[in-house]
Amino acid sequence: MEDCDYVRPEEIIGEMSEEEKGMFENLATATGETKPDILKKIQEYAAENMEAWKKMKVYVGIVGDPGAGKSTFINSIRGLKPKAPGAAEVGLGHTTSVVTEYPHPARPESLVFVDFPGVLLKKGTGEEPDFNIQQYLDEFGEKMDQCHVFLVFSSGRIQHNAVQIGMKARDMGKKVLFVRSQFDKDLADKKNDDPDYFDDHTEADLREELRQDYIQVLKVVGWEGEVNPKDVFIISGRLTNVLVGSWDIPKFRKAMMEGLGALQKMVVINTCRDFSKDTIKERGDIYRSYVWKVAMVASAGTIVPYAGAASIPGAVGIAYNQYKEGFGLTEDAVEQLAKMTNKSPEDLKQFLSINLLAGTRSPVGKNEALAVVQAICSGLGLVTAMAADQAADLLFPVIGALVTAPIAFVTTTKVLHGLISRMEKCASDLFDYAFKETAV
Repeated sequence: MEDCDYVRPEEIIGEMSEEEKGMFENLATATGETKPDILKKIQEYAAENMEAWKKMKVYVGIVGDPGAGKSTFINSIRGLKPKAPGAAEVGLGHTTSVVTEYPHPARPESLVFVDFPGVLLKKGTGEEPDFNIQQYLDEFGEKMDQCHVFLVFSSGRIQHNAVQIGMKARDMGKKVLFVRSQFDKDLADKKNDDPDYFDDHTEADLREELRQDYIQVLKVVGWEGEVNPKDVFIISGRLTNVLVGSWDIPKFRKAMMEGLGALQKMVVINTCRDFSKDTIKERGDIYRSYVWKVAMVASAGTIVPYAGAASIPGAVGIAYNQYKEGFGLTEDAVEQLAKMTNKSPEDLKQFLSINLLAGTRSPVGKNEALAVVQAICSGLGLVTAMAADQAADLLFPVIGALVTAPIAFVTTTKVLHGLISRMEKCASDLFDYAFKETAV
C-alpha cells in the first residue's frame, strides 16, 4: 500500500469535542495499535456519530413580562403563525404560574422552547404574593437547569422577578441573553412621535439607544454584575422579521449558538429555518466541522465513485440533503420564501436550480445530488473513481499522530467542502434575488 503526502490538517479535521480529543489521544498512545487499527476505530466512531446530533436535545428557556413578545417570538422561531396548530397564544395580557413547553414541529423531540412564568401565584386563588426566588427555584429550578440557553424578554420595561430568574439561570452556568422585542412598534412610534429624529439619526442609532436603556433598566431593577452590550438584542419577533433576519436577529442567532455544544448547533441549524445572509457563513462553518466524519464514513467502503459514476456514497447524499435544509434551499423552503417576498415559486426554483447545477454536463434526472457532486469533481480535476486501498498518511493535529487512510477520504473532504461553499453562494444569491425590491 503506497503512501501519499499527508494532507494539511485544516483540510480534514474540524471542530472536535473534548470527548473526541480524548479518544484520539488514547488511540495515539495505546501500545500495539497500528495505523490501520487506529483508522478502523476512527471509521467506526464516525459511522456511529455522523448523525448523533439527531439524538441530542436542546432546551431554550424564556422568561419575561406579559406583553413582552415572548409568545410571538416562540411561534416565529418555530416557523408558526399565531393561529397555527401548536402555536403559543398571543396577546393574553395575564400572568401564568405554569411552565409551558413548545416543541419545534420539525423536530419536536430535539428542540424545545420553554416558557417560564415570571411570577408565583397562590394555588387556587390566582393571587400574586411577594416574589420569593427560593420558592421559585424549588418549583422550577430543575426545569431551568435542563435549559441550555436562557432568554430574558422585555418590551421596554422589565420586572424585578424576571431579573432574579435570569441571574439564577446565569448562576447555573447558562448562557443568558437579553431580548427587547417589538422593535417594529418602537420604530413606528419614533417615526410618528419624533419624525425629526431621523434627520440626523438612523435605525441603528435608535437600536443602540434602546440597548443602553435596557442595560440601565436591568441595573435599576437589581441585575448584579456587568451586562455585555453584545448580549442585548433589539428585535421584532414577528415571523417575517425572524426568518429574514431583521435588525439584531442574525446577531441573536449567533449568540444563542455560542451557548450550545457542537451537536446542539447541528440541531438548531437543521431545524430553525433562516433566510438571512448574515448567518450563512456560521451555518457553513458548523457543517465544515463535521466534514471529517462524513468523509470517514463515505470512504470506508471498497470503492468510492465520483466523477463519471452512477452513484455517490450514501453518507455524502445524507450530507447533501442536510446542507440544503440548513441553508434554506429545499423545495418547501423556497416556496415559503416566494410567498414571503411575493415572488413566483417557479421563478425562484428555476433561479436556484441554475446556480446549484452550474457546471453539470448531462441531464440531471432525479439524482440532483449526483449531478452537483460530479460538477464539483470536474472543477477539482477528479475524473476517476478511487479504490479504498489507495492510501494517504493524514496528520491528526489533536493527537500529533499519523493515520493511514484511503486517499478517497482526502478527495471526499474536498468534495464536501466544495458542496458547502457552493450552497453558501447559492443561498446568498437566492436571498438577494428573492428580496430584491421587497426588503423588509
